[in-house]
Amino acid sequence: MTVEHVSRTDIGRVRERNEDSFSAAPDIGLYIVADGMGGQAGGYEASRLACVTIEDYVRRRHEVLHGYEVSPTPARRRDLFRLLEEAMRAASERIIMEAENNPDLDGMATTAVVLLMVGERAFVANVGDSRAYLVRKGAAHLLTEDHSLFFELIRQGRLSRGTTGFPYKNVVTRALGVRGTALADTLDFDLLPGDRLMLCSDGLHGYMDDDEAFLLMTNGGLSEVADGLVNFALDSGGNDNITVVMTEVGSIDGDAVELARKQDAISRFPILAGLDFGDRIRLIRDFDRRNLEEGQTLFSEGDDADGLYGMVSGKIEITRAGKPVASFGPGSNFGEISLVEQRPRLVSAVAKGKTEVLVLKRRVFEIICRRSPRLSSKLLSNLVDTLAHRLWSTNDELVILKTHFSAEGLDLPDLLSSDDLEEE
Repeated sequence: MTVEHVSRTDIGRVRERNEDSFSAAPDIGLYIVADGMGGQAGGYEASRLACVTIEDYVRRRHEVLHGYEVSPTPARRRDLFRLLEEAMRAASERIIMEAENNPDLDGMATTAVVLLMVGERAFVANVGDSRAYLVRKGAAHLLTEDHSLFFELIRQGRLSRGTTGFPYKNVVTRALGVRGTALADTLDFDLLPGDRLMLCSDGLHGYMDDDEAFLLMTNGGLSEVADGLVNFALDSGGNDNITVVMTEVGSIDGDAVELARKQDAISRFPILAGLDFGDRIRLIRDFDRRNLEEGQTLFSEGDDADGLYGMVSGKIEITRAGKPVASFGPGSNFGEISLVEQRPRLVSAVAKGKTEVLVLKRRVFEIICRRSPRLSSKLLSNLVDTLAHRLWSTNDELVILKTHFSAEGLDLPDLLSSDDLEEE
């Protein structure tokens, strides 16, 4: 994989010192932006320590990176998530220790956002309100969710991202260097040629919406774009330090067409309808992946129902008593009822050819619903729509059967058509 990168930082028009830091280590695919807090020397020292510690922590565990490059299994994917989470904690602990040893640094802390490119996949981690964006297919996508009072109210469904005039928009709820708040959020996704990713501090993103992000991130080559982003923040007021790290994927070693096809299939899952790109990949981060060969069984009649299945590639045939009753291909999902009801499977599912499936476990679904009421309302709405559609389809089939049996002089219970169901 080939990747180009540029970095810029600016003190802005108001602050007396630059408390932002960044790190670019292309040899290990690691990029970091940190926005320090604490005033005087503390803010800069916290952000500097975060960048140094995170990069050193990742470098000393190169075998984790190499292991995933050689064999990108689900277990090694989890190792990379754990690596980034541990690197963030190590940085937080070091900042806390330095502050305890130096009274002049008391109260220092920093936000941080990290991008790690391994095996043609992007892994992102963040603590605080420094952000990661992706430009792909004509749109800019916010990948991270701020750890701020504003975003917490968004997750609860009490505010929308378009809300203006909120007085506590920049109140951070997590930071490195503050005990008990260093838990990083992580996500990952396949990279495609032409992808542009940006890490930035709130000195930039505080001035721009998603439409402006797209225009600014695509206005020329990387160096021109980075300069334009800094100038945009300065022209908008420059009330804070401004830091930007930009990367662009030139080429990948894998099959870009096949990767794009799989990502398109995931975007068409009915359970994910209406979600933006960032919400989708944050959800997919918690899905299990299963790869099946021809004839392998996904589940059998009588098995405990463990969740919803989303088809990434291949085909799954559903059978009952050995007879085919349905099939599912890329972009579809099935097994929805098991997200809300625990009971044995009434059918079996078998792979027809090489097949990749994503699994949303019931316990994970319940955690998501508790964590983000805003997101859970969308998922539950999609779930109801899917189940209602299945009910109508099944009922219409029964109406047809009733008509047929009636023609033979046989009686069946009264049934309503789907049109009648809608009126009810």
